[in-house]
Amino acid sequence: MSRRLFMPVLTMTLATFGSYYLLARASMITVLGEPFIRMARAKGLAENAIAIRHALRTALLPVATNAAMAAGAAVSGAVVIETVFSFPGLGKVIADAVTARDYPLLQGAFLLATIGVIAANILADAIYPLLDPRVRNSKEVIAA
Repeated sequence: MSRRLFMPVLTMTLATFGSYYLLARASMITVLGEPFIRMARAKGLAENAIAIRHALRTALLPVATNAAMAAGAAVSGAVVIETVFSFPGLGKVIADAVTARDYPLLQGAFLLATIGVIAANILADAIYPLLDPRVRNSKEVIAA
């Protein structure tokens, strides 16, 4: 990793790490009280195996959803970070376009950010069957 990227990446990581940690912890505590975890303990599985193979996969579902929804917030956070660190990117382009009142450029930048959010949501939907076998084995299709 480039030395120039270290501080911006560290800043964005530290700014979001706490919320993901607390969400994963709360989700894990909830999942550890579920009946299927009690059944795994009754079968005599080791606590590490129960935590990693059974509980963690189910507990990661809210974290994956939150990460997909935070894609839009990452763009707004990138505006501040790229401006502070003078790092060229979409956030810096948005900040410069606001200063210059360049509305077509803002529309294009927001279109790219919107495409990124939609792609993150599609990726989260694609990851769900890998994390939760109940979704993978579901034969029922819910019509909207």
